[in-house]
Order: sequence, then structure tokens, then C-alpha cells
Amino acid sequence: MEEQLYRKFYEIETTHWWFSARQKIVLDIIQNRLALPHDAKVLDVGCGTGAILAEFARQYEAYGTDTSPLAIEYCHKRGIANAFHCTLKTFPLSDLRFDLITLLDVVEHVDEDVGILKQAYQLIKPNGHILVAVPAYEFLWSQYDDLNHHKRRYTKSHLMHVLRESGFTVEMCSYYNTILFPTALVKRLSERFIKGKEDTTLDFPAPLINSTLKSVFGFERFLLRRFSLPFGLSLIALAKKDP
Repeated sequence: MEEQLYRKFYEIETTHWWFSARQKIVLDIIQNRLALPHDAKVLDVGCGTGAILAEFARQYEAYGTDTSPLAIEYCHKRGIANAFHCTLKTFPLSDLRFDLITLLDVVEHVDEDVGILKQAYQLIKPNGHILVAVPAYEFLWSQYDDLNHHKRRYTKSHLMHVLRESGFTVEMCSYYNTILFPTALVKRLSERFIKGKEDTTLDFPAPLINSTLKSVFGFERFLLRRFSLPFGLSLIALAKKDP
């Protein structure tokens, strides 16, 4: 990821509609499908500047890793002590085993997606879980993917395949950011015909628009309690490590 993005993420992660709504969705899945105890150990891999990790730390014994030293600096600014500049291979507390590991928009950044998932598998307790979020559909590739150094986007079948190949049993897998999909699709496709336009994905919209988008996207957490959504801008999957 481009280093300048970390400062932008740090500034907007707690208020921008996309980050705020995604956080609500992630926490809702954890709380409603796992009901982790307060002493549960949770590891956020690729924790970035730490907005979700900070929320985990309020509820669980939480740890984070990131390969960017700047990202970890921002985590420490948020008061998160258990954030480490490392990979899963070099995680300094390798004796710990976790009830839950999250990789939220991380797997698409690495060359070997099955490789990093297998590394996570080794650090999860028996009957523990992994929660993975990734961007959907190669045809939605945009300047934002280039800027973030993405390697790929996923379909539901592809994501389920790499999780199973890594040893996990998939308990839920769904597209999300579904309601806004038609508008985003038109925007993404139209941008291909506008040469030289800078990516505006993380621009902060007017307060009313930001609030509306946050509510619309965040509403999907209620749908995901009951349904697997058929399409969307992203995918989210919960999988289990069997005993």
C-alpha cells in the first residue's frame, strides 16, 4: 500500500461511511455468530492504523500485526500497545493461540493467499475461527486497486476454495456492500473512459451524504444475520478450524 494512504486512513477511519459501516458489519458477525467471551484472544492481521483493532481491544484480549511501520505508529497513537510491525511468520508472540483471527481486506495484497491463510490456521485454537473480507469481482478493478497494490479480486467460489484449501470449514460466505452495488458499478465502469482522473474512493463526502451512505451500507449487517447476499462490491467469510 502507498505510505500516504496510512495517514488518510488514520484521519478518516472512524468517520468515513465505508470504514464505519464495515466495522459495524464485522462486529455484528462476531457478536451474533461467535459470542466470544471477554477473555477471548483476537488477532487482527494487517491491522492498518488500528480503528477496528481498537474496538477489539475494548472487548477482548486483542493483538494486531502490520507490515508497515507507519501503520503501527498510528496504532500506538490510538493507545494500542499490542500492535506489532511483523508478518505472521515473524509474530513475536508465536506461542499464543487465538480464538479468532481477522484478515480484513488483507488477503488480496499478498502473492500467496493460501499461504497466509495456512499461517493463520497454525495460530488458531481448535474450534477457533477466521474472518476474511476481500474485494469482489475482477471486472470491478479500478485505480483504487492499483493504488493499494492489490493482486486480485475474488468471487464467492474462489474465496471459499482458498479457505478450504487452507484447512478451514466455511461456515458463512456472502457478498456485501450490495445495496450500493449498482451505483458503484456505473461509477467504476464510467471511470475507465475518463483518462487521467485521480481515484476518489476515499474522498470524504458531504456530512449528509456520508451519514446516508453509512446507514445504507451498515443496514446490511441485519441482512447478513439471515441471508447470503447474491452480489456486492466485497465478500466476507467466516470459517472454522476443526478440532
